Amino acid sequence: MGVTSRSAAHVEDTRRALMAAARELFATVGFQATLTEEIVRNAGLTRGALYHHFRDKEDLFLAVFEEVAAEVEQSLVHRSSGPTSTNAWDLFQANSEVHLDAATQNAAYRQIVLIDGPSVMGWDAWSARRGGPLAKIAEYLEEAVSDGTLEPLPAEAMAHLLGAIGTGAVMYVAQAEDHVRARRDIELCNERLLRGMVIPVDRPPVPAPLRSAPKPALKNRHTTRQGGH
Repeated sequence: MGVTSRSAAHVEDTRRALMAAARELFATVGFQATLTEEIVRNAGLTRGALYHHFRDKEDLFLAVFEEVAAEVEQSLVHRSSGPTSTNAWDLFQANSEVHLDAATQNAAYRQIVLIDGPSVMGWDAWSARRGGPLAKIAEYLEEAVSDGTLEPLPAEAMAHLLGAIGTGAVMYVAQAEDHVRARRDIELCNERLLRGMVIPVDRPPVPAPLRSAPKPALKNRHTTRQGGH
């Protein structure tokens, strides 16, 4: 290995050590309570090394945020990942479950991405980071309407609504004292809400509206009164 290669490996090892130490602290005590002194001490490095790789603690947090979020996104279900074909609506629901699973079971995702992410990044930047799925949700909806799974609804508007529901759901689970119970309650509510969008398989065709019977012609009321003058 040449000098350049050893130097590059050292740089990468230093960066990885800083991110690993920061991730552990961010996940356990949160961004605000984490001190840079603790990060470099746990990484076995100096403050100079920290600021060589990252502008400040927030910059380091953003790098850890992207790492944790990407790990969860790798768990999303794709059409090619299953043995059988999956329709668009089933994919949407399966991927919603992935995020709820992470909010329930993944402490790093829960604290770093869901709890600290919005406050450190700002709501607009955090929402923009999660905004990509809206286009995918709209795509799922359009396809689900086309294949007859869902009632026809404006896809873009519905994507924003479902995206907001999804964000609220994972936030509720992440911030709950009992994550498992919160997840169970959200799952029940989701099932009731989403079921209303699906066209029942056994629903009979909607009959055409009955044609109204023609109204009888009005009789001439100007009749001559018997015995009148």
